Amino acid sequence: MKLSEPIGNPAWGAFFVRVAVGIFFVLKGLHDVDHAPLVIQTVGILKNLSHNGITLIGILIPYLEIIGGALLVLGFWTVIGAYMASAIALFFVYTVGFRDAGIVNRDLVVFAASLSLLYTGAGAMSLDKMLKST
Repeated sequence: MKLSEPIGNPAWGAFFVRVAVGIFFVLKGLHDVDHAPLVIQTVGILKNLSHNGITLIGILIPYLEIIGGALLVLGFWTVIGAYMASAIALFFVYTVGFRDAGIVNRDLVVFAASLSLLYTGAGAMSLDKMLKST
């Protein structure tokens, strides 16, 4: 075994990233549903939106996180789920900033992982792969 060679099938790498990002977004969405005022306050940084627009986006984001995360966990419509996750993560990077608590913002890492799924696809053990083979 060469140390510069993958230890297994690269499709499993996409699987691990997809499931981890999906679980992150499902749990974050469930948390944000319970803490909607905090999400609305975070969205409020966008000064060019009306109060109603800020409230609407603040209410929609948790549900989009749950839907996008579930799509990623299942590996169903993975590219759509990855687009949703990338957009939401990039939105939070924009509103919170690149640094959070003195270290790199976790949303920046989640954005990079979601972006990688746009290029790799679902990987192993996904509904996308099962439906494509039938």
